[in-house]
Amino acid sequence: MSTNKTADATKKAVDDAASSAAADKAKGHTKEVVGSIKAKVGSLIGDKELEAKGHAQNAEGKTDRLKGEIKETIEDVKDKVKAGVEVVKEKLTGDKKK
Repeated sequence: MSTNKTADATKKAVDDAASSAAADKAKGHTKEVVGSIKAKVGSLIGDKELEAKGHAQNAEGKTDRLKGEIKETIEDVKDKVKAGVEVVKEKLTGDKKK
């Protein structure tokens, strides 16, 4: 695989993961809100089953949201490592030219 193809594949993977992170965070937030509403409605009307389902959905939403945040953090770290590698490459290449 050529360097350009590798770079393109890497960029696509990073973009996919980033959009996946955003999607997970959005999906999680939505589940949290809907779960909270279900739990409150269940509590107000005395429906223990609806209340329990709401709490479960809220917890599932938190999990999804946190998963998205973790993916986002991993992508940030990858970007910083990549930038660091580029700096090292430049220093090594620059020293050879002197």
